[in-house]
Order: sequence, then C-alpha cells, then structure tokens
Amino acid sequence: MKSSTKKILLAFDWYDQRIYRGVARYAVEHKWHLSPYLFSDRFIPHGWPADGAITCFGKTLGKFILSLDMPKVDVSVCDIPETIPRVIVDNEAIGRLAAKHFRSRGFQNFAFYSWPIVDVNQIRMDSFFDCLREAGVKESSLHIIKQPSAKIMRNWDEHHNAILTQLKQLPRPLAVFAGQDNLGVTLIEICARSGIHIPEEISVLGVDNIEFLCECLMVPLSSVDTRLEDLGYTAAHQLDLLMSKKIKKTVPPLIIAPKGVVRRQSTDVLAVEHPTVVKALIFIMRNFQNPITLEDIAQYSEMSKRGLEKAFIKNLGRTPATELRRVRLDNAKRMLTETNEKIETIAIECGYSNSSNLSFAFNKETGKSPRAYRTHFRKQ
Repeated sequence: MKSSTKKILLAFDWYDQRIYRGVARYAVEHKWHLSPYLFSDRFIPHGWPADGAITCFGKTLGKFILSLDMPKVDVSVCDIPETIPRVIVDNEAIGRLAAKHFRSRGFQNFAFYSWPIVDVNQIRMDSFFDCLREAGVKESSLHIIKQPSAKIMRNWDEHHNAILTQLKQLPRPLAVFAGQDNLGVTLIEICARSGIHIPEEISVLGVDNIEFLCECLMVPLSSVDTRLEDLGYTAAHQLDLLMSKKIKKTVPPLIIAPKGVVRRQSTDVLAVEHPTVVKALIFIMRNFQNPITLEDIAQYSEMSKRGLEKAFIKNLGRTPATELRRVRLDNAKRMLTETNEKIETIAIECGYSNSSNLSFAFNKETGKSPRAYRTHFRKQ
C-alpha cells in the first residue's frame, strides 16, 4: 500500500449500511483504505494505523472513540467531552415534516412514540409538537406513547400489553409519529394483532426509510427519508478537509436535510369525517395534474363553492384552492429532487400550464425558483 494512501477507521456505536455506502463511495473516489473492522465493537482495532476516523459516538464505543488521537468527524448528536466536527441529519426538520404530513391528511389528534434512551427522539418529538402547536393544535390533542422498560421489552406479551394499554386511552383517528422505523414496525405489529385498523384508526409514520423493514410488514410503513448515504459521504468529505487542515475542529456542524416522506399504506388515509370534503380531496389527489378549477371540485363534490370552502376550513383549516396548490407544489418538489425531468415537463405534470406559472407559485411558497430549489437540494 502506498504511503500516501489515507487509512480511515470507522467506529460506530449505531450504524446503518447506507452511511457506510456513502463513506465507501467517497473512499473509492479518493483512493482511501478503510479499516476492515468497520463498526464491530467485539473486535475494536486498537492500534490500527489510521490517519483519521469517522465515528458515531455512544455508550458502547465512547471510551475507544475518545482515545483516538487523530482527526475525527462524528455523525451523532450525543454529548462528546471534546470538540469534534459533526455531520448530522436535521432532526428538527424531520419533526416538522412529520407534523405537516399528518396535518395535510386532516388529523386532529397526534402522538409521538418515544424511546428516551435514543437521543434524537427528544429532538424529533419537540419539533413535531412545536410545529403542531404553531398550527393551532391544542395541547389536549398531543400525546406521548412511552416505550416500556428493557425488562418488559424482553417479554413480547408484556411489551404488547404495555403499548396496547396506552393506545386504548387515546382518541381516534390518531396520527402517530414514531421517532424510528423500528418503533413504527412495533406499533404496526401490535395494532394488527389487536384488531386496530391501520391507517383508518391509527396512522403511523417512521424515520430513516429502512426499506426491508418498512415494506415487509402486514401494513407497509411510511417513513421519512433522512438521506443517510449523503450523511456518510459528507462526513467523509469533512474528514478529508480536516486531515488536510482546510477546516478546524471548531467548524459548525453540517446539517443534512431530510429528502421527504416516502408514502406507504400506514399513512395512506384522509382523517376527515365530512364525506363531501373527503370526496373533494380524493378528486384533487386524482386530478391535480389536470387544469382543474374550484368550480370543477365543487361540481364533482355536488356542493356550492361557498359551502365547500366553509367545509374545508372547518375540517382542514384551509380552502380547496389552498389544498390544490399544496398538492401541486408537493409533487413538483418531489419531481425536482427525485428526477431529472425538465422544469417545463414538471410544470405540466403538476397541473401548471407552463414553467412560468410553476416558477411564480414556487417563488411565492419557497422564495426560490424551481431550478434554484433543485440546485440547493442537490448541493446539500
């Protein structure tokens, strides 16, 4: 091995293969040599001759990570008793995204499935509830489902009953934001075995979009895509800058914005009791890409424009026109970030007559043009 090849150690208390994929992609591009031990705490490579380390600080590997006398970049939000550059997901944005996702479906009652031992859970919960409060949701409509103790969790029946007891005390329909996919999976399992219908009675949203978990359930789990591969790649880039002395250890954390909600069956519901509003919402979702108007929505719903507007405001807190704009813009944002389609094509497919109309709506909503929005997201 050439002496100029940088040797990089990975020491993660928690891991996801997508983070490693991002690190590995950067390593291949820059001809790094990665430690063969990767993350395993059973075989900590004491003395491995590394030039730098990418870490995920936590209880298991905390002492080992602190003992590393080399440039380090960390991807956790844990308190670390030394100054280390960080690259972290935007947990506050994740909470806001979850709140808006449920609000757009008309929910009035919300819960957070909390596991306090996971540091990011508190951040996500606070942001979730704060966003709902700002939207006018009353405190009495905000609830917490608590993960039971480790002792109870070791017994499935006790674990099942502990969660079910809490669920029975909460109003329905209920929107539950689980701070992690594995919590969402647990909740779906318990509801399915107890005869609770998902998403009609309880709607569930997870975080991290672990596909093999989300898609193999009795009810597939919707989840927030946190761009973990980008997290790993960006952490590797920061470490490269740190080893080259182009940044200092005191550099502010880099924040990775979530990509969005990957929608599956667990949140595929409209929590609105008014049948005409439901009918109108379905019409909007099925026809937003067409040049429909408020008159079209009212005619399909068999209600006057004024009556439909009053019903929307009462049940959703927004007008039919606002809902149509929201659906169109959400789909435009998704296409801008997930596809390479031309702006003109995206405009037509999202119900705008031309790219100028899309640009006007986008600037009003985001303060950016569609092209600038796409560029900003991809730079992140």
